[in-house]
Amino acid sequence: MATTGSLLAGHRAFPRNSKRSQKLGQLIFVVGFFLILELLVRSGILNRLIIAEPSRVLLRLWQDLFTQELWTAFLVTFWEVGVALVMSLLVGLVGGGLLYHYSTVRKALQPVLVGFYSAPAILLYPVFMTLLGPNSLMIITMATIMGAVPISVNLAIGFGGIDPILLKLGRSLNLRGPRLMGKILIPAATPVLFAGFRMGLTFALIAVIGLEFLTYSGGLGRLISWRYSIFDSEGVYAAIAIVCCLAMAVNYALGVMERRIVNRF
Repeated sequence: MATTGSLLAGHRAFPRNSKRSQKLGQLIFVVGFFLILELLVRSGILNRLIIAEPSRVLLRLWQDLFTQELWTAFLVTFWEVGVALVMSLLVGLVGGGLLYHYSTVRKALQPVLVGFYSAPAILLYPVFMTLLGPNSLMIITMATIMGAVPISVNLAIGFGGIDPILLKLGRSLNLRGPRLMGKILIPAATPVLFAGFRMGLTFALIAVIGLEFLTYSGGLGRLISWRYSIFDSEGVYAAIAIVCCLAMAVNYALGVMERRIVNRF
């Protein structure tokens, strides 16, 4: 019995040790990469105007945290990304539900939608800028469209892959419309659904930062554009680090939501 118990305990501990080793390996890789980059820049192999030393970027980032300039830009970008992501989720849920419900429409539009989010749709910004002007409304509108398309496509694919037995079970329980979606469709399609959410987040964030950079209309994109124009490479990479932190934070929040939904159902 003692031998069996020790084997089971070792079996349970193995995945934890494996995850710790994986995280340690990732940490060593990241630290090693930045150390090598630091040495290459300091030795003059890489130009300081193009690549800033990671130590100086970290120092600049710490200094920026106490400036109004950074926080004003961050709040603008955070608001635009947040609104665009919420709108993308709403439009994507409605669009995915319609694509799933109407098979003829899905067969006709799905290849077009897949091609749309595979292409650099941000190049359409002159059209939207002409219609709406270089402002937050234009940025949020384009980011919503770019984020909603992958969510709709993934949602329709996820709903289409649900076991028909689950659908029959839902209908036998007299579940229709929103109740069927909330009780059967969304829980069964959660993995594909959240994959679409992450893709939508990525496209929405790229759209917001890219359009802020191109239109010079505010936010972190405008801050990066301004610092780039005055050859402030340390400031550019510090602002990019803030964008990366924002993306990781939202992605982490989506991961927590996904785990809670999976555990609930």
